Amino acid sequence: MQIRTLLKALWRNRTGPVLIAVQIAITLAVLVNIAYVVSVRIQAYRRPTGIDVHNIFWVQSQGFATDFDQSSALRTDLAYLNGIAGVIAAAATATIPQGGFGGIGMPFATTPEGVRAPKMGGAVQLMTNRGLEALGVKLIAGRAPHSDAVSPAPDMMGAIAQWAPEVAMTALLAHKLFPKGDALGKTLYTGLINKPAKIVGIVERMQTAPITGPFADYAERVVFVPGLPPGPSTFYLVRTQPGRRDEVMAQVERSFADKVPGRYIGHMETLDQSASNMRIGLRSSSIILGAVAILVLAVTAIGIFGLAAFNVATRTRQIGTRRAVGARKRHILHYFLIENWLITTAGVVVGCILALALGAKLSVMFQLQRLPLYYLAFGVVALWLLGLGATLVPARKASSVAPAIATRTV
Repeated sequence: MQIRTLLKALWRNRTGPVLIAVQIAITLAVLVNIAYVVSVRIQAYRRPTGIDVHNIFWVQSQGFATDFDQSSALRTDLAYLNGIAGVIAAAATATIPQGGFGGIGMPFATTPEGVRAPKMGGAVQLMTNRGLEALGVKLIAGRAPHSDAVSPAPDMMGAIAQWAPEVAMTALLAHKLFPKGDALGKTLYTGLINKPAKIVGIVERMQTAPITGPFADYAERVVFVPGLPPGPSTFYLVRTQPGRRDEVMAQVERSFADKVPGRYIGHMETLDQSASNMRIGLRSSSIILGAVAILVLAVTAIGIFGLAAFNVATRTRQIGTRRAVGARKRHILHYFLIENWLITTAGVVVGCILALALGAKLSVMFQLQRLPLYYLAFGVVALWLLGLGATLVPARKASSVAPAIATRTV
């Protein structure tokens, strides 16, 4: 009966409650979708790389002389880097994982017929011998592939087209292609170049880059292909013993450029710095979205508080009358809390519809999965609590109005 009376009273003065309900609806839609997007970005930010990033640095060598010999430079550089005290392994690579330099993707299949319409894609990590050691990834089955059967190529397309006779891959890709867990020793067929290779090793995990959405798995479906980067620009990954990275890096910075004539050192950087740089966008956008969510909640709380305070101020006579005929403080308190709950619930109902519609739009725009319903449930509870907290102070003020003081306003 009280709820029906409250609804009638709200309808007679509906402008304020309707505006607050609309504000709550928009807040709910924004809040739950921001929470979901931020959580996806945080997951991508914190996802394990599988790489020993804290003990690795990379060097970019750039040949400029007309007679620059890439094959000779590779042999000289790798012999020097691997011979430095404190170095576990060094390898030349076509791309820098977690560095944002030149990702290569290819389609894969388990049968020769499958390459005509491959359904599974993955990243390619083209590296020289000791590449897995230089990355510090964990080999859980088999061995690392060798590049002995690979010859230098004039360009990247030629290097990929050679496609070594044996490769390694991450466990995620192995499971996707061979669900029975028997990938080791099987043949991998590669689309576009239509080349087969024997799978000789399985790596536990490696992430090439922090990616959100459905492509997060793509960054961990990696094939390690032995090969020689064609140059004249070459990346070298150098993994050192724990605590010796900076020492080795300083030595390489002093003497590496002079080992081979006709080239210069384009860049040198620690891999953990590169990985951090790649996550700046994820980190910054998460902070901005979080600030927006807090701002929206604050504005909504102020709106709810303002409406409740206004209702208390304009109903002093009504409150005094109720107190005079026997209403207790808790009755007045409950009245305003229930009134706010009705307004909040109306906004929440509309907000759920808006949140789902906005979530569907964002899932298409950012290629995310649909908004999980537990985020919606969390948002509903949060808005109810927000409404309760924002109304509590004005409601307690209303319940403290004395009947004698209220009647003097008549």
